[in-house]
Amino acid sequence: MPLFTYRAKKGPSEIITDTIDAENKEDVINKLTHEGLFPLSVKLEGAVKDKNIGTGGWFSRVKTRDINTMTRQLSSLLKAGVPLLKALHIITDQTENPHLRNIILDLSIQAKQGQMLSTSMSRYTGIFPPFYTAIIKSGEDSGALPEMLIRLADYRENTEDIKSRIRAALAYPIFVVVFGLSTIVFMMTVIIPKMQLVFDNSKTPLPWNTKILMGASYALNHYWYWIFAAIFIVLLIIRGIVMIDKKIVDKIKLGVPFINTFVKKSESAKFARTTGLLLNNGIPILSAMDIVIPTLSSEPIKEALKKMTNELRAGQSLANSMRNIKLFFPFMTNMIAVGEEGGHLDEVLEEVATFYEREITEATKIALALLEPILIVVIAMIVGFMVISILLPILQMGGMIQ
Repeated sequence: MPLFTYRAKKGPSEIITDTIDAENKEDVINKLTHEGLFPLSVKLEGAVKDKNIGTGGWFSRVKTRDINTMTRQLSSLLKAGVPLLKALHIITDQTENPHLRNIILDLSIQAKQGQMLSTSMSRYTGIFPPFYTAIIKSGEDSGALPEMLIRLADYRENTEDIKSRIRAALAYPIFVVVFGLSTIVFMMTVIIPKMQLVFDNSKTPLPWNTKILMGASYALNHYWYWIFAAIFIVLLIIRGIVMIDKKIVDKIKLGVPFINTFVKKSESAKFARTTGLLLNNGIPILSAMDIVIPTLSSEPIKEALKKMTNELRAGQSLANSMRNIKLFFPFMTNMIAVGEEGGHLDEVLEEVATFYEREITEATKIALALLEPILIVVIAMIVGFMVISILLPILQMGGMIQ
């Protein structure tokens, strides 16, 4: 249903501005008049159509950064004593993303009708995941919504900061690959075909490496569409395998040295950070597990955690359950045991998360530091092979002329 913003006169001097959902402007005027208001202006804002709008990617409608900004703004306004409904109106005016603005307008309408914020947000699963709405609900139940929002904003911004650092570190290797491939394609499609004409006219016998290079250049120039089609099909098959059974790929990752350590640390950090935040907000451990498990990426670890949840329901401790599945590092299980014994599990989990996040950052830096020279050497060897393959026939031609 379309959303409208209106200005209306209430009483002799009071003017109010609010939003309302209606079929059209005439319907808005009728509703306002029925409530004893005198409409001054009515403006169409749009309509919320998609309750599963996604976040994260470059081409998604609502980016993660937009949600983080909204969360921070809402926490600041509520902490300053601004009522929820008015805070949502203020954020609506400040939000530039039209899709998110549309959603916040709907949230304000639901709040005006007495709906809980967490309940309204749960309708938009693509924007506000269960973890997000669980934190909001705990804040509403405890009467500490501003504090919960601040913690949630800090958590999301910290997570996004880690991702941003990794993306920034990947920028140079990606540049090296793109520049190197562009150079190779330019030589294969422009330089080498011209040299081939020279060699064909000179009738010079070509070395084996030059023949290979000429053959590759000919294939790229005349059958490039088949090459790209083959690459596309292979990528499509790989993606299909991942979509059909992601568990196979995740099991392979856990079986490869170095990669398995990175995956385990990454999943451990995510599990510890999210569970710690939920426990800190008063959510029971079993409820926290049900919320956290879907947020993880590795299917084998998710399955193991589901079994661990059953053990928790049977009265097993969290640390002992983790030892049984043997997918988490001893450091983590020992720290959790200490936290359970001391009654401060949430604090221990946050310390574990910080430790593993630091480990992941350092491991990423080292891996990228090694990757950069490897990429440069590989590209240099390919370009060097091409240069040598071109020079050898030229040198032979010079010897024949002498």
